[in-house]
Order: sequence, then C-alpha cells, then structure tokens
Amino acid sequence: MRDYSIIALLLTLLAQKPYDPMLTDELFDEYDFIVVGAGTAGAVVASRLSEISEVTVLLLEAGGTDLGNHLVKYPNGYVKVQRTSVNWNYDIVDQKHSFLQMKKPKYPQGKILGGTSSINGMVYLRGSPHDYDSWQDHGAKGWSWKDVEVFFKKVENAFGDKVSDSLGRGGMLNISHGYRSPMFNELIKAGKEIGKFFSKSQSTYIHTVEHIVERCKKILHILKIPQLHYNYMKNCIKEVDYFKETEGISRLVCTYYEGIRQTSSDSFLRPVYEERKDRLHIVTNARVGKVLFDTDENGKVTANGVTYIKNGEEKIVKARKEVILSAGVMETPHILMLSGIGPRNHLKDMMIDVVVDAPGVGSNMEDHLSNAAYFKLKSPQYYGQNKNSMEEYILNGTGALTTVAGIDGVLHYRTKYFGTNVSLSTRKRPFPTIEALFAPAPFTIPFSTQEKPAFHSSVILYLQHPKSRGTVRLNSTNPFDQPIIDPNFLSNPDDVKMHIEGFRQLEKFEMTKTMKETGFRMVVPDVCNGQMNKYPPRSDEFYECYMKSFSHGIHACCTAKMGDRNNEMAVVDERLRVRGVHGLRIADASVMPHITSSNTQAPCYMIGQRASDMIKEDWRLI
Repeated sequence: MRDYSIIALLLTLLAQKPYDPMLTDELFDEYDFIVVGAGTAGAVVASRLSEISEVTVLLLEAGGTDLGNHLVKYPNGYVKVQRTSVNWNYDIVDQKHSFLQMKKPKYPQGKILGGTSSINGMVYLRGSPHDYDSWQDHGAKGWSWKDVEVFFKKVENAFGDKVSDSLGRGGMLNISHGYRSPMFNELIKAGKEIGKFFSKSQSTYIHTVEHIVERCKKILHILKIPQLHYNYMKNCIKEVDYFKETEGISRLVCTYYEGIRQTSSDSFLRPVYEERKDRLHIVTNARVGKVLFDTDENGKVTANGVTYIKNGEEKIVKARKEVILSAGVMETPHILMLSGIGPRNHLKDMMIDVVVDAPGVGSNMEDHLSNAAYFKLKSPQYYGQNKNSMEEYILNGTGALTTVAGIDGVLHYRTKYFGTNVSLSTRKRPFPTIEALFAPAPFTIPFSTQEKPAFHSSVILYLQHPKSRGTVRLNSTNPFDQPIIDPNFLSNPDDVKMHIEGFRQLEKFEMTKTMKETGFRMVVPDVCNGQMNKYPPRSDEFYECYMKSFSHGIHACCTAKMGDRNNEMAVVDERLRVRGVHGLRIADASVMPHITSSNTQAPCYMIGQRASDMIKEDWRLI
C-alpha cells in the first residue's frame, strides 16, 4: 500500500492555521460546569451545556490540539498515529492467558482534542437493541433501546441515499458509508453460498483423519438440533441494513465525510466555539489531578472543583454546579481513586483519604478481545487501490484511501453462547456474540510463517460479550503515573469457546467456491502447529493457541458502571451521578453496565448526548 501521508500533510497545512484559536489560558476562577476530557463523549457534553447562554463551561483535556495534525484528518493515517504522543499508549500487566507468542501491545486511548474519536478506526455501529434492553436488566433504568435510540439520532447526520434511513439526519456528527471494495462483493456472494454449502457433501474438503473427526462432530451437531442449525445457516449470512437487522453482513458506516475523519472536536466544538468563547473555555495539556470536595455540617459531600497541572504548575478551578468526568475508561477511575472514591482497602494501601467506599471503581473492566486473521489472496485487485486512488481521494474525497486500513465490511454473528452471563434478568438477550471486520488490505503479519503470500487480506475478529473481567488500579498517587491495568483476557474458559466459534464462521467463508476463487485461505503461523492446520476445518487446539498468542484489546469499558442502589459494584445511578457524593457525574464508556455488540464509538456519542440532557433537566436549564 502506497504512503500518501506527505501529500495529505501538505493539503492540511494549506487549509489550516498553525495555531488553534479555540484554546485559551485566560480562565475564570469558577465555572458552572467543569468537563474533564475532550473525547468522544466529553466534547458533546461541553458543547451541549454551552448552548445555554447564561451557563459557563470549562473543558480540560490532558492531550494537545488536533488542529493541523494530518495523521488525524487523513483516514489512512490511523496506523501511524497509534504510537505517537496523541495516544495514551497504556501498558498492561503480564497476562496469564493471552499474548503468549507476542510482545504485549500498548492499550490505545486518544490523548488529544477529540479523544479516541481522533485516532480510532472510524467505525460507527450502534450495537444491538438487545444490548440496551440488557443494560436495563442490569439496573440501568431508562437505558433500554426505546429510551436511547432517539439520542443516537440526535447525534447523527447521515449522508448518502443508500445510507440507512434509520440513522438520524440533522445532528452534528457527519457519517457516511465506507468505501465498498471488490472483496466486499465477493463476501456477499460467499454469504449466499454458505446456506447451501453445509447441506451438501464436503468430501472434497476432507484431507485427513482429523478433518473426518471434525466433520463428524458437525454432523452430530446438526442431527441434535437440526431446525435451529438450518434456520441459523439459512438466515444469518446475508447482506443486511445493520441499523435495522444486526445479524448478517453489512457495509460500514464511518465517521468521515468527503474523505476527512470526523471527530468529536470537529463536530461539536469547532463549529460553535467562536460564538460561545465568552462562556466555553477549552484548555489542552491540562492533566487533572483530582476532584475537590466540600463537606457540610450534616456530612453532605459535594464536588466543588478540580486540580490540574499545566506547564508544571498545579492550579485549582471551582465548579458552581457539577464536575463531569469524561476522561475515558482508564483515566476516569484513575481520577476517582486519586480523589478518594474507590475500593476502601486499595485507597488505604495508597494512603488516600476515603471519601466514598466504591468497590466498583476500576472494576468490571470488559473489552472486545480481538484477533486478526490473515488470508492469502491471488491478486491485489480485491483491495480496490490502484494508481488513480490518490487522485480520486484528492479530487473527490472518495475511493479506497478513505478507509482505515481497508476496512469496509462487517459481519455480526450469534453463536450458541449468546446472552449476558451476569444479567439480573432471567431473560437471555439474543445479541450477536461475534463481530468480524473485513479489511482487504495488506496488514503486516505479526508472526513468522513458512508461507510469505505476495497478497493478503485481514479479518479482525471481535469477541462481543466476554465473561472475563479486568481491573484498573492506582500505581501511585502521582497523576502522571499510569494506572495498573489488568484486562485479565481469556481468564474465563467460555471466552475461548466463543472465540473458536468466530473462527469457525470464517472457515465457512474460506471453504466456499467464491472465496476459493479469490485465493482466500488463512495464513497460519509456524507456532501453534500451524503447518498441520493449513486447511479448514482446523482443530480447536490450533485456534485456542492462535487466539492466546496473537490478540489485543481496543474497546475497553465498564470501569465505573451504572446500576441500581442494590448493586454495590454500581458506581453511578441511572442519571450517571456518582453515588455517595453530590455534584459529580460520569459520561463516557466507563458507565456501561456491560459492553455492546459493536465498536464503542457510537455508544459513547449517545452517552454524551443523553448525559447533556440529564444535566440540563436536573438543573432546570431546558
């Protein structure tokens, strides 16, 4: 893949000023609201609160400006931005069950105006309606699908006649269909073929005794529950409008417009800052140390400000009404614990005075553990890039270069393991358990292999609803020290079983006539007995070794989750207010009761939009 970063940089420099007029260091001593974190949700909250002319808002961001950063604006700059200063690049503790054959990856989170919306893959997926109904099962009253759908639509401004009419029009976030590569067309044909494929003899695919055993297992499975299997195969692998029918293959909707990434900063702050600069102040490179509290004579504890460090100097700023933490899944619990809100014993060990004993802070961490599978291709024609791609991108803002690493299609799939494991409801919600992002572009293969394909494609396989849980804990009382992050990936054996089902689904594509004609075959590593598993169906042992060896996390959530008062692990109530104190709210992915069946960007925008309305209602600003 050619590198067009220099051209994109020149275009950006021609179009933008060398400084950011949106920022200020001339601050009031006190604001009505202080928002910590200018990320996906935080920028929405600050923008929406500043709509009220008599309200003052301070937005504090630990990172720098996004203005003039060509790697952010240019979609294909995604890979190069990952190890730069605009990413927190968190370290994680040694994992017992994952990263066994590779160096531990860094944990990505955006450290820049726009937060992770400035560095992510731009995928805009809401999740299944069943996700939000399950949130309500978990005690998040008023967060069912019928409650939250309207807030998604308020955010969205969908472009294109073929983009789902279920999406909103008129919101501040521009979204549009991703590029449709030649490979996507082959996937659709293969999906139609799969329904017939497993009803016929597959003797031509049986090469070894091991494969015969695996095939017999499939036959026994079919005989045991024939109607479920038939309906499942018949109905699932088809092209769908994801926003109306979750399960199946669909084109991606992404946060870009006319070839440029759309971030929360570009969408919610830059369009309004000029007219609101008297009441909306934005400060970058400001690391918040802790939330400040006031305790009255009756013992009522109220958040009344924050401390932050900028240019080596600690400063204090006060809040008349509320402090809203939108600092992200790692930094929000980090700040809470530094402020004295967290598990009592941990705070005492760190010699921090306990304001609220909240065992759920930094607990319940979930993520879509992902694996990238690499598939050989006969030709680069399926990427969609050619010698005219750069010209098309510059002149029209279209084509293959508008994608992040070629990602253009998504498959959602519900295995037999569907349903949340900790639901307070006895109902098993039927949301997808596997997501596969198809990326017809030559990602770097991270492992050694005897086979060096001239052309290959990648499929990123996400486990949608893991049972493993991790933690975020303090490393020290210095706010500049990263917290101790333990995702605890694959600690629950059911996660391995669910992930194997995802690989089995990819095998079905691999074994179709359509995909075989493209040369689509998995590239296996030298380890994990890869050379004995070159052809499908592969052994469970191979896939278990593969996922434990080559995996990473990217969609962490739930470290300050929402729930009812009977759940001691619930950090915030259904209005996102931190339990045990007044004047402190959280609005980011931390509050999710459990992870959604989708990339987490769209849910974070919705949370920011919903939180804004709640704050306005509670302070009678509507």
